[in-house]
Amino acid sequence: MSYIALYRKWRPMIFGDVVEQEHIVKSLKYSVCNDQISHAYLFCGTRGTGKTTMAHILARAINCLNPQNGDPCNECEICRGIISGSILDVIEIDAASNNSVDNIREIRDEVVYSPSQAKYKVYIIDEVHMLSTGAFNALLKTLEEPPSRVVFILATTEPHKLPATILSRCQRYDFRRITSKGIAKHLNKVALASNVKVENEALNLIARLSDGALRDALSILDQCISMGNDYIKYEDVLTITGVVNETFIASFAEALNKKDISDCLVKVNTLFMEGKDISQFVTELIVYYRNLLICSTVDDPSQIIETSEESLKIMKSQATLLDKGFIISVINELSTLEASLRWSSNPRIMLEVALIKICSMYQENHGNENSSAESTANSSKATTASRSQSTSESNSIPSQAESKENGRKDDNNRKYNNVVNNAVDNNAGNSVRDKYKYEAGNDLINDLNNDANKNAHTNKLANDMKYTESANNMVRAEEEVHSAELYRDLNDIWVEVLQELSSCGKRPLCICLNKARVVKLSKNAVGIVFPQQAKVNKDIASQTENLQLIEKAFKTVTNKDIQVKCMIEKEADDYVSHEKTVNENDEVVNKIIDFAGKYNIPFNVIDE
Repeated sequence: MSYIALYRKWRPMIFGDVVEQEHIVKSLKYSVCNDQISHAYLFCGTRGTGKTTMAHILARAINCLNPQNGDPCNECEICRGIISGSILDVIEIDAASNNSVDNIREIRDEVVYSPSQAKYKVYIIDEVHMLSTGAFNALLKTLEEPPSRVVFILATTEPHKLPATILSRCQRYDFRRITSKGIAKHLNKVALASNVKVENEALNLIARLSDGALRDALSILDQCISMGNDYIKYEDVLTITGVVNETFIASFAEALNKKDISDCLVKVNTLFMEGKDISQFVTELIVYYRNLLICSTVDDPSQIIETSEESLKIMKSQATLLDKGFIISVINELSTLEASLRWSSNPRIMLEVALIKICSMYQENHGNENSSAESTANSSKATTASRSQSTSESNSIPSQAESKENGRKDDNNRKYNNVVNNAVDNNAGNSVRDKYKYEAGNDLINDLNNDANKNAHTNKLANDMKYTESANNMVRAEEEVHSAELYRDLNDIWVEVLQELSSCGKRPLCICLNKARVVKLSKNAVGIVFPQQAKVNKDIASQTENLQLIEKAFKTVTNKDIQVKCMIEKEADDYVSHEKTVNENDEVVNKIIDFAGKYNIPFNVIDE
């Protein structure tokens, strides 16, 4: 095969040719020059950053007959033999396909023999994280006590998968992602050597798409050169890679920011008809909204965002008009969509549904925020009026605590008198009144069962009645204070509950609950209300295990046992209406009802 791919043709031959890995080059060259060769090296880093290339250069450098300032000469017999693969003292193994214990045992049996031609026998094990547990154990002993003329060079993209016992026995070097500027500069050098001119925007696009991997960038450039053009333009790179240009993404984001779902769907149709990859487009859209978030947060986003000045200017103008919460919600929805597109046979439909969902979600949240703001304003006005009234009456009312207690007393007395007055019409008023006061003192039943003592207790109860009612009112007031503390800002509590669920690794449940609002149903119960179109989310949250998780989160945040009920908007309206009717009679009236039923006293409850 006469043609050689660019990433192979332009593979570095000396340490100085490696792009933007100076921290590693400096250390390795020093080790070679001073003959301080370790028995094991570990090269870590993302794909295409030069790990395997550096391993080959090091293998030649430590065996070169005429090293030049730490670099291999690439001209001597040993260097040429290693390059051609004719020298058997440098062995390269792909651990992805040779990961068994038997493969490592073969290496263990071979290392005892001295190198045949070179100074060192070098084993380059690529993708070493793919080795099995047994293979790692077999390799461990060799790494712990290696022969004097054996060097292991391990390369991996996932060092966290390696056992700590292996990591501790190697000199570790972490390869950095190559910057877009460094990649573009190197690509321009390669293009000029290939007698091809490349537009600067095209170079920058290739560099951005490579994601810090120089090998990927060279592969894209090689594909563009294969089109047969002497001058590669920005549009050529878009055509080859199937990427959507930044102008289209900016216009799409503009339509989505305006909640113009019709325009968004038209643009999706355009993408589909042009044969663009929907998954790739979603990924690019996520990156774009990430950039918008950076622009809305950082004073100088140019230090973080790698794009043209014109595109950055557009992003800044869009970011100033957007709420951070909206940007984050869009990123979350698109990230969920990106994960689900891997298994979808209809990516277009899923994208359209996600866009409609984003627009409707924002409109609902915006409406809820407006309602909440209006409610807050009304509450503030009422509070101001109440404070004004309290100030005007401060001369007649000793304290705020007494005012609350007196208000509670008046409310209880009003309801009490309604019931008693109705009982009087049935010739039972005095009996109900006296018996209720006995009930409030917690001595009534015992006294009624003992007729001989009833008269003796009459004066006592009359004297204690006022104290008892005051004590009961104070208990009720205390309970109401605790309840008020719990529900004084239910929205803030709900945010903390969602954060608690997220910190516990329940992010999918948090995403499901993100569209819901929370309302108070009773003293120890809250309702999670979903929009009508989010019935699926409500069904998911209503599952027993999910309800338990939500109630546990409420317990953690409020330190109280809170019952949770999931419902949609219509169900919430019906429930609140029903509960309002049921709870019209407070604890005092309920005690009277129970008492009257026990002693067969006829009565009717009169609602004011």
